[in-house]
Amino acid sequence: MRRENEFLYSQLANILREQIWSGFIKPGQYLMSENELCKYYGMSRTSVRKSLEQLAKEGLVIKRVGQGTIVAPDLKIPESKQKVLRILATSPSHYIEHCMPYVLEEFKRRYPNVEVKLLNFPTPDFWESVRASSELGMKPDLFFVTNRQLAELENPELVLDLSDVLKDSLPSIYPKLIEAFRTGDRLTAAPVTFSTVYLAYNPQLFERYGVPAPTANWIREDFMRTARQLTLDTDGDGIVDQYGFSLSSSISRWPVIAMQNGVFFNEETTKEGLLRTLQFLHDILFRNRSASLYQFSRLLNSEAFAMQKAAMILATSIELAGLRSLPLPFEPLVAPLPFGECKSTLLVSNSLLIPADAGDKELAVEFLKTVYSAELQEQVGRSTGFLSVFEPVNRKLWDKSYLESLNMTGDQINHSYFLHELFADYNLIEELEAEMEMFWAGMESASSFAARLYEMIKTRDHEL
Repeated sequence: MRRENEFLYSQLANILREQIWSGFIKPGQYLMSENELCKYYGMSRTSVRKSLEQLAKEGLVIKRVGQGTIVAPDLKIPESKQKVLRILATSPSHYIEHCMPYVLEEFKRRYPNVEVKLLNFPTPDFWESVRASSELGMKPDLFFVTNRQLAELENPELVLDLSDVLKDSLPSIYPKLIEAFRTGDRLTAAPVTFSTVYLAYNPQLFERYGVPAPTANWIREDFMRTARQLTLDTDGDGIVDQYGFSLSSSISRWPVIAMQNGVFFNEETTKEGLLRTLQFLHDILFRNRSASLYQFSRLLNSEAFAMQKAAMILATSIELAGLRSLPLPFEPLVAPLPFGECKSTLLVSNSLLIPADAGDKELAVEFLKTVYSAELQEQVGRSTGFLSVFEPVNRKLWDKSYLESLNMTGDQINHSYFLHELFADYNLIEELEAEMEMFWAGMESASSFAARLYEMIKTRDHEL
């Protein structure tokens, strides 16, 4: 994990450096406190301090004892003589780290006289940071966002309709992705990568402990038995240090289990489906103790998986492609989701938007066309393991059985949903996350919380 820690502090140093050189944080202004940087970027205090030390060595910041870290007051920001394309991006992002370099290289080849400035903002307050940059007079040409941030966009009219811009690429893109990002007749976003949420497992741990690998038709009981067999005290100190399953409390992960039990958080949701879901979660967490609960934001629950402390996780190709850069000591495999009769799952994505008041709309459009080059889509997929938004590219790069295991072939993908398709009212997500704290702690029964959650959903549907 030493390499990962070095990567994290270098990543934060790059983010802060670009914010300074771009003028978002001006000479004489204070950076966020160390505590705030730890919170917003999901990093340890050690990584944050090493980042600030690096910037101090470069003469960009000065640490004032008892006050904080300030951008060097006498720092001179040079004016660029090139045309500049500004992209405001959510951070951290596996796509930005691993795929964007290929895009920038190709864009530079096409437009050698254009400088691309990529400014990263922390995920939790992305739109607030965008508003702040606007108040400072910064006009971005593109936004890079997650599907959740896209759903949180208050007014779709603030971004351009991309229907005409992408008309030549639309036949190659999965129709599901286009439908999900339409607002009426307007296409508000250009998806650049996506993934279903699926069950990944470590075949080395299965082989090491003689546990049969998942089969195509395994069911929930098989999963629970497998998780128990792979939950072990590996060093003999009396404490379990390896779990069969690492369960994330993130709203972008655990609802897959609910969906497999017919729960889609709408008016068709039943108390029975909710109870089956919540009882299962409590069974694996507290009765059988064959799963660990991961409640931290950084890397979701994949860190335990990467360290071989968990044999199975709910993951995405975006997440695992990012992990492979560590590198992983094993090659993850994909197992069919075994949690219920309904074969549905979640979708996640990254997208580019062009703000209506973009400084250079024509250049932003050319950047999108670069991203949507079939050759570049194939190069990125082949080099990084990220899925392409072009269906023909994925069929070329991956075999059919792999795509089937991701619920992406034929009509499968149409039974998978983004969070904004599950939750018509995004306020329900925040309310749900707050209300689940006692449940995740094992201090509220499945039946009690199922009843409360059912009423929450029904009340929201009635209000809508």
